[in-house]
Amino acid sequence: MAAFAVIYVIEVSLITKRGDFSRLTPGSALREEFAPAIRPLILLGLCAVGSTIAITWYYAVFLPYFCAVVLFTTRFGTGLAASAGMCLAALAVVLAAGPGESGLMTLSCIASSGFVVIARFFSEQEVQRARRARAEAAMAEREEIGRNVHDILGHSLTVLTLKAEVAQRLLHRDPEAAERELAEVIELSRAALADVRSTVTRLRTPDLASQIESSRTAFNAAGIDAGITGGPEDIALGQRELVSWALREATTNILRHAAATRVRIALAPGRIVVTDNGRGMEGASPGNGLRGLRQRLEAAGGELLLASPVPSPPGYEPDGAGGPGTEMEVVL
Repeated sequence: MAAFAVIYVIEVSLITKRGDFSRLTPGSALREEFAPAIRPLILLGLCAVGSTIAITWYYAVFLPYFCAVVLFTTRFGTGLAASAGMCLAALAVVLAAGPGESGLMTLSCIASSGFVVIARFFSEQEVQRARRARAEAAMAEREEIGRNVHDILGHSLTVLTLKAEVAQRLLHRDPEAAERELAEVIELSRAALADVRSTVTRLRTPDLASQIESSRTAFNAAGIDAGITGGPEDIALGQRELVSWALREATTNILRHAAATRVRIALAPGRIVVTDNGRGMEGASPGNGLRGLRQRLEAAGGELLLASPVPSPPGYEPDGAGGPGTEMEVVL
């Protein structure tokens, strides 16, 4: 009995440390499931046989321990079936022996095995919850990386296209200016590549000051009058990453779709407002970039507000210059 107790404690400690059943999948073979249980079952079986010679019909006291070893080394369904088989075998022996104290002892031990099954069931639920949490975290991380890469590439490629078009127009008229534009294209390409690498490897977050300067440069290259009030110092440190993503998305959308001539960017504590005098959003639905930005903001407790037309878009004139415009406001 003493040897049985020592071996049981050691083997169960090893099983718990390895987390045998938590590593199994629905496709695991029976051989793989029972492999960790073979040694403890053999050792405990030898001790139980030796003890039975002395304790005779008290052999049933070992039943819950064997069930525990099987249940916590195999999948729940497999362990449950094996435990049920052992309990039925013990019950068959009792029935064959006839009524007596051994029957009561065996029934008590079968009931104890039921409590082991319940404990294993709750352990299974905990493992399933942990697996779902890991899967959801992995999915959320993939979605976040996808949004980041979309925002970076969308903005960077738009600016690169504008710069390349400017260089093409200047190529014969002003070669030196075209060369400067091409040099900026090269620098922007390198910066975009570094941004993508940094985002994918999660080494750093967007820098608001750099994004403001990047947006200003992109608007100037497109011939858009950009007025910016406020700066990074007006935004709380923990909010600058979100404001950077918002400004990047707004810049990309204005360059691609707005056909604007003027843009006004206002940064203030807890918010950024970007207004243009472009063609507006009437009849258009938000694209992937805006949907991703909205998800990012809502996850942080923020809000994305879009308005089009704008009551007084920058650059609007009664003679028809400019358009109805769009206003994007981010509130944190």
